[in-house]
Amino acid sequence: MSSSRREKGRAKRLDAFPAPSVGSAPARGCPIPDQADSASDFERLERSVATLLEKHRRLVDENAALRREIEDREHRVRRLDEQVLELNQRRSDVTKRIDDLIAQLDHLEAQLGASGD
Repeated sequence: MSSSRREKGRAKRLDAFPAPSVGSAPARGCPIPDQADSASDFERLERSVATLLEKHRRLVDENAALRREIEDREHRVRRLDEQVLELNQRRSDVTKRIDDLIAQLDHLEAQLGASGD
């Protein structure tokens, strides 16, 4: 291909894109804000981020406190479960002893009744 043909081909390809007019605003995008507006926007953003950060820290602390409270309660529940088991065992032992005493009384009554006849 000759050099002049390539230049014509390029010219045609570049001509396919419309050139924006120099004096008009861009068709898309947003206008560039004034420096004062930009500074106040950044200050608002900084305040918002600081507020969110503080809320996050409070929630993290509250979460940690709640987790400690749950752990304490779980420990207490385990201790109470152990006490319930121990008390149930003691009750069972006492019931057995009472049953044994009643059986001995019945046996003594039977012996006394047989000897009194």
